[in-house]
Amino acid sequence: MKKISILCVLFFYCISCPAQLLDRIKNKVEQKVVDQIDQSIDKATQKKKRNDKPAETESVPRVNEESAPSPSEDAKDQQQPNTPIKTATGITAYSKFDFVPGKTIILHEDFSQDAIGDFPANWNTRSGAEIVTIDGRSGKWLRLNQSGVFYSEALTDDLPENFTLQMDLIANEHVSNIGEFMISLMQTGDTDQKFDWGNASQLTTPSFKIAFQPTSTDKGQLKYSSNLIGGQYKHGVPEFNINKNSTRISIWRQKQRVRVYLDSSKVLDLPRALNAPEPLNTLTFTAINPDFSQKGGAFFLANVQLAVGVADTRNKLLTEGKFATSGILFDVNSDRILPQSYGSLKEIAQVLQENASVRFKIVGHTDSDGNEGDNESLSKRRAAAVKETLKSDFSIDAARLDTDGKGETDPVDSNETPVGKANNRRVEFIKL
Repeated sequence: MKKISILCVLFFYCISCPAQLLDRIKNKVEQKVVDQIDQSIDKATQKKKRNDKPAETESVPRVNEESAPSPSEDAKDQQQPNTPIKTATGITAYSKFDFVPGKTIILHEDFSQDAIGDFPANWNTRSGAEIVTIDGRSGKWLRLNQSGVFYSEALTDDLPENFTLQMDLIANEHVSNIGEFMISLMQTGDTDQKFDWGNASQLTTPSFKIAFQPTSTDKGQLKYSSNLIGGQYKHGVPEFNINKNSTRISIWRQKQRVRVYLDSSKVLDLPRALNAPEPLNTLTFTAINPDFSQKGGAFFLANVQLAVGVADTRNKLLTEGKFATSGILFDVNSDRILPQSYGSLKEIAQVLQENASVRFKIVGHTDSDGNEGDNESLSKRRAAAVKETLKSDFSIDAARLDTDGKGETDPVDSNETPVGKANNRRVEFIKL
């Protein structure tokens, strides 16, 4: 009887086990299908949410980090946490860079006072653009992903015969071949003329325009024109193309002469581009690309700085005994000198080399952002870094140079505006 009972149990187990196994398999398959459906719904919902909100952080591919645009000098409140800042290695990377910024900054736009996703408050356009941040880059950038003309309304006066213009520019891969970024310096009479960038009449009024086309090859191209020289082209510009899609643009006008630099390279030097007596009063930026919206193409603009006047280094140092410059640039919240400072340092070094008996004190200054004690320490370290660079790279005897730093305590302009802060961030040389 016991054997019969055991056989019955085994018989019922063999029948029920496959059924339970099938039930478990069925439940797992059903659950997996449900999970996949849920994941699909979640992805669709997240995608819709992303598309419904303004762009906040852009990922720009294939940026050459060795020559990445430099951030605004003391943008301590803008830097993204743990963001690496990479620049060209060593000041001598710019050994052929003779650009020297003007002495007084009249326009400095780092978009620090504007909210992410907004169009900048003191700019104008008849198109559209928005403020974004970029992965791996400090500060804020103006994302131009629509064709149109854009300009700052802060510039209201005529520009003098001598001025400098600098900015950082990035192009993503979707603007190659057909994308174009144009800088226009013009004489205009009203707002309509500022937006009418293609008007043929501007070839007869004072103007200088330059357009950058980052082609899909390793050679970009330039289009440039003025009312004196007409339209011109320059093919094969390796400093800005879709593989090297990040650059710092520097433009220097000295009366009739116009020079244009991309990073450390001088790409144009036009001795008779403009009539010296004729004033320019307008600076505009034009983005041109018919496929912006379809392909996601965009240009990114940051750190626009316009300065007037010639840096009278020699006279200020030797005759007046004091010279201050905003042309010596540093990494964010650091004493590391950026290689774009080479032109300014070279001019100072030449004066020191030609006047071997003269001694100077180097004094660092900052704006008022951040802690006062930290700013004083930073200004002292920056002055010491300038001394070390003059010694190591220009063979200036260190015994001729003293250093000091005053932080934010000796401003020359207001700390309430980006322009004022930019003028306060400076290095001063005082004859001893």
